[in-house]
Amino acid sequence: MNETAEKLFKAREFARLTGVTVRALHHYDRLGLLKPSRYSHAGDRLYRESDVARLEQIVALKFIGFSLREIKNILKGRSTDLATALQRQREAIEDKRRRLQQAISPLNALNL
Repeated sequence: MNETAEKLFKAREFARLTGVTVRALHHYDRLGLLKPSRYSHAGDRLYRESDVARLEQIVALKFIGFSLREIKNILKGRSTDLATALQRQREAIEDKRRRLQQAISPLNALNL
């Protein structure tokens, strides 16, 4: 589908379509994570359906614990390769899980 034929969504419509808030879209725009495809004559941010894939990447990386700065670097290719970044994140999550399990064990012993 060429760029001119692709449907454009205002920020509110795009937010509703993707399940994020308009505020998050504006924040991602300010950070340079997800720039609108264009702006309307009235200054509204306009997004394409193809922008959904980029947003899904951001949301997925955020969900697994990357900071927005790290996500920006990963998506711009400034980070180490994605596999290495994901491996490091996995190790950090596993370490956090071990610490949480250590904190939970004494509570389980109290039979609460």
